[in-house]
Formats: sequence, structure tokens, C-alpha cells
Amino acid sequence: MSFIYETSIDPERENNAHSLALSLVGFNKRVLEVGCSTGYFTKVLVERGCDVVGMEIDPGAAEKAEAWAERVVVGNLDELHVWDEVKDESFDVVVMGDVLEHLREPLASLRQAVRKLKPSGFVVTSLPNIAHGDVRIALLNGRFRYNETGLLDRTHVHFFTLETIRQLMFEAGLVVVDTKRVVMPLFQSEIGVTREDISHKTLDDLHADPEVESYQYVMKSVRDNGSEELLMLSRRVNELGDRVHNQRMRIALLRKGLVDNAILQDGLAEHQRYVKALEEHVSGLEHNIEVLTESLAVADAKYHAVLAQRAPLSRGIYNRIRRVLAKPG
Repeated sequence: MSFIYETSIDPERENNAHSLALSLVGFNKRVLEVGCSTGYFTKVLVERGCDVVGMEIDPGAAEKAEAWAERVVVGNLDELHVWDEVKDESFDVVVMGDVLEHLREPLASLRQAVRKLKPSGFVVTSLPNIAHGDVRIALLNGRFRYNETGLLDRTHVHFFTLETIRQLMFEAGLVVVDTKRVVMPLFQSEIGVTREDISHKTLDDLHADPEVESYQYVMKSVRDNGSEELLMLSRRVNELGDRVHNQRMRIALLRKGLVDNAILQDGLAEHQRYVKALEEHVSGLEHNIEVLTESLAVADAKYHAVLAQRAPLSRGIYNRIRRVLAKPG
């Protein structure tokens, strides 16, 4: 039996949702993998020292995943009673890779996932970006054709952008602390649009949006503990991360401009001066990226310091509540 989403995992592969998610999960964690499919991701988690409980709607896929997972709960996530199967368990990480877009009520399931976190735990999600430029170009040409997989997977029930994903996390009681992107250049996705489908002006307008080539968002989110300091640091980390991404996309466009202009104006003195000015601009932007990356690292370190300070207190409160609830009468 073949499974449409089954794939091989290379943890070292760049610009890939699975490898980005693995980097966020880390090693030696107790993981609840929601939507584990046949266990291709589970296997790598176990190889990294993680203990994994899976959840999967397809019994056949779940049976294969049991080769690596402690166990796999079989059920439909939109039927919330399935979460009762892990009612008395808590996890360091809940992974929901390309799952939420398939659910009728993604917020309800995400809130259930938050309840399964240890006080210092976090959620790792992966979601496609419906605002990718290829989808926009297709819509401009009156097309919205579903595919077997990808951005317009025919089983997708909800569609998300960067803004609406972060809003979803907020409504679930989570704070996004890291956003990574899988980048797909225009005209290279499964949507099938071509350069001839769009005018030069409209293409320039699309490129004004630094997220136009963001294909998937992979995020790490922690429970919102009500701390204003945590929220401020989270906003700062996200802001700096977005600025780094924006600068990188700007550099990529400038470098593409250098190539295009070289083809059009090869050998012209004016072109040489233009190229030199662009190269200096690119160099300046790369320096800005270094500065922003250093600032991001500092903000991220401060965030983890705050989390580390609050974790013992959170665990103490959590344990006291459990003792009170365990007392008879």
C-alpha cells in the first residue's frame, strides 16, 4: 500500500520543512507527533533520542508508524474525544507538521495540543503559505486548481498566511518565538504558472512583498504565561527574524537584477557603474543582516533566560495543583 505523504527525511537538507522542524524539536525529548502518517518523521525523532507517541487518522499508516513510536493513537482530530487517549500524559514537544490545514476546526485541536505540554514545553508547526506568488499569479489568470499535494492540496480545508498563522497561535494561547521559512522561487512550484502569465509591472509589484516566495512556515511556539516581558521579547524576536528574511530576499532580487542587466547591457560603462553601485548596496545589506542576526541572537538568549527563570516556578505551581487535585474530598 502506498501513502501519498510518505517521504524520506534528510536532517541536513536545507530549505526543507522536515529538517527545519527537526532543528526546532532538538534531541532527547518526549514528543507527541500529531499526524504521524507512516512514521517517516517519527523514525528520525527516535534516532535523535526522542520518545514519541503518535496520532494518526489512517489505520494503515498508523500500523507502519508503530515500528518506531511507543504507540500510535488512531482517530480523527476533528472528533476531540481522540485527545482523551493521551489525557493523562504531558510532553516536551507537540509536533503538528502540515496537519492544521486539513482540519475543520484547527483552533480546537491546537488548544488541545497546548494542554498536553509540560510547563516548559513548546509546539512545532508547519503550514503552507496560500499567499505564495504562484498562487497569486494563478488567481490573476482566473485559475485555482487543486492538486494531490502542495499549496492547493485537495484535502486542505483551511488556508493560511504568515499573519493568520500567528493569529491562530495567539488564539490558542501560544506565543511564537521562532519562524523559519521554506522558500520556493516564483514559477517553480507545483501550481504551474509561467513567466508569460504575468506582466513586468505586476511582477515588480509582487516582489515588493518579501513573503512572496515563502512556501511554508515552520514555527516554534511556547505557552503564553501572561508575562508581558515574554510577549515583548517574542515580538522582538519575530520582528528581527522577519527583517533578516526581508533583507535576504532583497539581496536575492538585487543579485538577480545584476544578472538580468548584465545580459541586457553587457560591456557598457554605465552598466559597470550601475553594477558597482548595486554590489556596494548588496555588501551594505549583508552587513545589516549580520547586525540583525546578532541582535536576534541576543533577544533569543534573553527570551530563553526568562523562560528558564519561570520554568521552575511554573513546575512548582503545576505540581502543587496536581497534589491538591489528588487529595480525596
